[in-house]
Order: sequence, then C-alpha cells, then structure tokens
Amino acid sequence: MIKIGSGDKSEVFLLGDGRILKLFVPHFADLAPDEAEIAHALARAGVDAPRVEETREIDGRPALVFGNLKAGMTLSAAVRKAPWRILPLARSLAEMHSAVHDRVSPELPSQRDRLEAEIRNAAPVPEATRDEALRVLAELPDGDTVCHNDIHMLNVIVHPEGAMIIDWVLATRGNPLADVAAAVLQLRFGERPGGLVAATALETGRAVFWRTYLSRYLGLRPGGREELARWQLPVAVGLAGRREGRMKEQLLRRVDQLAPRRRGRA
Repeated sequence: MIKIGSGDKSEVFLLGDGRILKLFVPHFADLAPDEAEIAHALARAGVDAPRVEETREIDGRPALVFGNLKAGMTLSAAVRKAPWRILPLARSLAEMHSAVHDRVSPELPSQRDRLEAEIRNAAPVPEATRDEALRVLAELPDGDTVCHNDIHMLNVIVHPEGAMIIDWVLATRGNPLADVAAAVLQLRFGERPGGLVAATALETGRAVFWRTYLSRYLGLRPGGREELARWQLPVAVGLAGRREGRMKEQLLRRVDQLAPRRRGRA
C-alpha cells in the first residue's frame, strides 16, 4: 500500500492490485458511510464516478476501496505541469460535467433544500442579503439532475487514460445550472502564491480556464446563460458560508457585487 495523496479529511493509497483506497481521518470518519451510499446511488444512475467496491477498517479508521478510480494527478497539478494544455483540459471538464447532467437520480438529497440551509447558515453574509438570496432561490426552477456541487481543480483526477471527477459527498438531485454556477465561482476564486509575478500568472490562468470551461459547457447546452446569471447570488451566498480563507473573502466581495444589482432591478 503506497500513499499517493492526502487532504484534511482523508489519506489516499494505491493498493497492490491497482485499486485506490481512501482512508478517512478520525474527525471525519462519519463521512465514510455517506460517501459510500452516494457512490452506490451514482452507480445506479450510470454516472461516471468512483465506484466503491469494498469498505474496510484500518486502525479503527474507515476506508473505502474504489475499483474504477485510476492513480493520477489533480487537474490543478496537470495544468501547472503542462500549462499549454489549459484549453483542452478546461473543455474536457465541461464535457465531463455536461455528461453528469445527462443523468437523474431520485435517491440523492435535494439540492434546493441543501442550498437553502447553506444560505440561512451563511453567518458572514448580512441578513438582508441572505433574505434576498432566498427570495431569488424561490424563483428559480428545481430539477432532478445529478449535480456534484463542488467542482474545482482539486476534485478532478487526470490520468494517462483520461480524467474523472471525484469527491461526490455533496452530490444532490437538482438544477444543473446551479451546479455550473458553483463550479464557475470555485474555478474563478481561491488561494494564490506570494509574489506578484506568480500571483498574476495564476489569476490569468484561472480566468482563461473558467471562461473556456463555461463557453464549452454552454456550447453543449445552449440557452442557459440568463438563468445561470440568476443562480449566482444564492450559490455565492451558500458557498461563502462554507468556505474559508481567501476564497471566502472573494466570495463575499462577489456577493456584495451581486446583491445591489438585484435590489436595483426590484
């Protein structure tokens, strides 16, 4: 068993038979059964997502074994390693995301219910803006499409045979444009390195990536741009309540930009 990655919630290992094992840290052990249940629902819906083949316990910690997830690098690392591939990688993500939205699953939780709870609990956002976000959310159409709700460049693994979206613990049934709105915000914002040159290069790369992703997605599913713009405020408020660091600061600034525009049209 070879360790190939780690994060706040888990460590990732390559097993001798080529399968991937995700070992949860003790504080997030409760996520394991939820992730396994979601993975099974996604498999039944025909989504191209990591399939849980086995559950284990290692030193008292729960682990999931994925049979179809290949070892590789994150999308973020792939872009840094080969920046000349930024356009095809962005288009590929849009195509994968669009394919997810071809699937439906009545088993998954409600996107609307989760987003409403996130907005109500977004303490950093002023109450009046949260109320406005809830009013906007109530006007937007629901759906039963499979939605990931946490697309960003660390939640995609690129390997020699292709790529796969991972970490589906926030998956719901809902409106695909809400899912795209969340993806654009998370692809657009985030931490940046110290140093003006490195920071400028990163911000430029992010802009190229998310704009290319969005253009390709809307090319595959035309006609959603106006509704997508309406999803920005409720989704940004919800994300601002559960993100930390610089991304939270950027999301709060984005919320400030969006809310006055909405009030100005009222």
